[in-house]
Amino acid sequence: MRLLCAAALSLSFGLWLAYAEDKKPADPKNERATKLASVKKTFEEENKELIARLQKAETPVDARNIQAEMRELAIVTASKLLKVAEGDPKDDTAFEAVSFLLQTCGKVGATGPDVEKAVGIIAEHHVANAKVKEFLIPAMRMGAAGEKLLKAVGEKATDKDAKGLALFLRGYMIGQKLDDEEDEKVVAALVKEATALLEEAAKVAPDVKVGSGTKTIAAFAKSEIEGMQAIANLGVGKPAPEVESLLLDGKKTKLSDYKGKVVLLDVWATWCGPCVAMIPHERDLVKKLKDKPFTLVSVSVDDKKETLQKFMEKQEMPWVHWWDNGQENKVMKLYRVKAFPTMYLIDHTGVIRHKWVGSPGNDKLDAAIEALVKAAEKAKG
Repeated sequence: MRLLCAAALSLSFGLWLAYAEDKKPADPKNERATKLASVKKTFEEENKELIARLQKAETPVDARNIQAEMRELAIVTASKLLKVAEGDPKDDTAFEAVSFLLQTCGKVGATGPDVEKAVGIIAEHHVANAKVKEFLIPAMRMGAAGEKLLKAVGEKATDKDAKGLALFLRGYMIGQKLDDEEDEKVVAALVKEATALLEEAAKVAPDVKVGSGTKTIAAFAKSEIEGMQAIANLGVGKPAPEVESLLLDGKKTKLSDYKGKVVLLDVWATWCGPCVAMIPHERDLVKKLKDKPFTLVSVSVDDKKETLQKFMEKQEMPWVHWWDNGQENKVMKLYRVKAFPTMYLIDHTGVIRHKWVGSPGNDKLDAAIEALVKAAEKAKG
C-alpha cells in the first residue's frame, strides 16, 4: 500500500512538473527572433514579386508605380522590424532587426520616423558591432537619418574598417554637394570639411575596399581630394586647371599648349540648339581674330566622335576641336559643366576671366574677348 501511495505521489508530482512547464512564460527573446524571421521572410517574398514586375514593366510610369510600391513595402516592414528591436534594443536580435530595416529602406530611398529610430538604436547601442559596416553604404540614401548613422559610426566605432568606411562615406557625400554650389566661400568650407574626413578615413582604414569595387579607401580618398581641390581652385580670377584631351585626329592635347593666347573654352554638343545657334558668330569671330593671340577650343560632349565629324561636314567650323569620350571627358568633370553651352574665357597668362552658362550675347562676348586680346598683345610688346 505504501508502494502504491508512493507511486501515486511520484506520478502526481511528475504531472505537476509537466503542468508547471506548460505554464512557464515563453522566452521573449526566442519570440522576438521568431517574429523577426517571419517578418524578413514575408518581406523577401513580397519584394521578390515586385522586382519581377519591375523587370517586366513596359512604360516608365509603370516602373515608377512599382518602385513606389517597393518603398511602401519597405516602410511597412520597417514598422514591424522596429517593434522587434524595441523589445530589447541592446541585444543581437535588435541589431539584426535594425540592420535589415536600414538595408531594405536604404535600397529604395525610404525614410521616415522608423528609420530615424532605427538609426538611434544603432548609434546608442551597436556602434561597436563590426557588422555595422554592412549597411553603411545603404545609409547614404537615407537622408538625415543616414548622415546621423555615418557620423555616429565614424566617431564611436571601435572596428577600424567600419570607422574608416563611415568617415570616407561622410567625406564623399559632403564632396558631392559641391556640384550644386556656386558660392566660393561655401565651396571652400565644404572642401575643407570633406578633405579632413577623407584624410582621416585613409589613415584609419587605408586598405578597405569601397562597395563591390576594387578601389581602396586610400586610393579613392586621394582622387576625391584632388578633384575637390581642383573645384576649390576653379573660379573667375583663378588659374584655369590644366586638362588634357584629344584632337579629332586622336592626338593628345592640353590647355597649356595655348598659353600666351586668349582661350575661349566652349563646351557644347551638336544636339544643343543654343550651341548650334552660336556657330555663325563664332565663325566670324575666329575669322576676325585670325592673326591675333586668340584660340577657340570647342569641346564636344557628343556620345560618338563620328556624330561630330558628320556634323562638321555640313557646318564650317575652322577652329580647334576636342573630343574624348563624350560626357565622360575630363573637361566636363574638372570644369564642373552641368549645362550647354558652358564657356570659360581664359587670358594669356592662364587665368579665368569670365564664365558663361548659355550664350552671353554676341556683343558681351566680343567685348570681353577683345579686351583680353589687347592685354595679350600689349604684354607681348
